Order: sequence, then C-alpha cells, then structure tokens
Amino acid sequence: MTHLRVDSDTVESLLRSEDWPCERIGDSTWRSRAQGMGGSFPFLIHLDRGGFLNFAVVPFARSPESKQAGARLYRRLLELNHSLLMAKFSIDDDLDVVLSVEYPTAELDASEFRDAVDVLTYYADRYHDELTSLAGSTE
Repeated sequence: MTHLRVDSDTVESLLRSEDWPCERIGDSTWRSRAQGMGGSFPFLIHLDRGGFLNFAVVPFARSPESKQAGARLYRRLLELNHSLLMAKFSIDDDLDVVLSVEYPTAELDASEFRDAVDVLTYYADRYHDELTSLAGSTE
C-alpha cells in the first residue's frame, strides 16, 4: 500500500475520485455527503495539525432538553461506543451528538479514506432512527 502525503489537495482529490460532493468550508475543513441504505448523510472532514484526518456526521442528533431522555440517550451512546469498531459517538459543545472516525495521516492510504466514509455511513444507517428517537423523547 502506498501511503499518501495528506494535504488539502489530497483530501479534495480523494473526495472527487469517489464522486462525493466536495465543498471546502475552511482552510482544512470540507463538507460532503455519502449515500447509505437509509438515505444520504452529510459529513465533515477536518485535517488537523496533530496528524489526524477527522470524519464526522454532525449533528447526528440533538440532545433532548429532558434530563431523563438525555440520560437514556447518553447511556445508549456509551453502550454503543463499547461495541463500535473504528468509530465513536460523542457530544460537542452545542450538545449535538456526533458520529466520528479518526485516522492518523502518517500511514493513510486511499482505501482507508474510503473505509472511514464507509464506516460513518454504516453506523449512521444502523443507528440513526434509534438515536434520533431517543433524542426526541420527551419523557
């Protein structure tokens, strides 16, 4: 496998090579969409200075206002994080649920870039309905 020199041009080239839309929204951040079985999911890609390429569906869901519903949602996210491979759920500063995958850029190749998007799409398809239902719970 040939490792890539990951820079802005490389990220844009990889997105275009897979026919994913590519909109640059910052110096090192792009917006795109991937088609899953249950629909299309927007995702962000961020090339950070720490040597990681971050892929994220954000917001995946909004945190509920109810403390009880929030507790159920957060408990489920913790359970899922225990079993997910290559991905994780988290909560951002706005209390949005985030689904993300991170790859170190030092050994990244084109297939791993595709794998990151495939993993996001797989888990987004699998858990979107369940987690948005929990997030929308008013009890």
